[in-house]
Amino acid sequence: MNETSKTFVDRTIADPEHPVTLFSLSWCSYCRGARQLLEQLGIPYQVFELDRGEFLEPRLQSEVRTRLQQLTSSGTLPQLFIGGESLGGYTDTVAARSNGKLAAVLARHAIQAKGPELKRPERNN
Repeated sequence: MNETSKTFVDRTIADPEHPVTLFSLSWCSYCRGARQLLEQLGIPYQVFELDRGEFLEPRLQSEVRTRLQQLTSSGTLPQLFIGGESLGGYTDTVAARSNGKLAAVLARHAIQAKGPELKRPERNN
């Protein structure tokens, strides 16, 4: 893997100016669902479409996807990162919304959702 690609992914997911990052494909229905969910919840995010722009170069796209797989143990897209933490793909993100994990991760990184209320994690008494 080209060190530049590894550095790009690592630097991107750790960027404090853009703590929510989605790696996606423009044509993928799960990727579209992830973008729509983030928008519906009012969560500000940056997206990198790995089938557009500079990522059309096959080697670069392959290297970025390889690095994402190393970080997430998944070869699928989308992949969502919040504050450098991998939240997973679309199904994982929907589950995290339902079980309170999404709200907890956002709170841990001081990220405010501007949309509908997220389920808060239940506290153990």
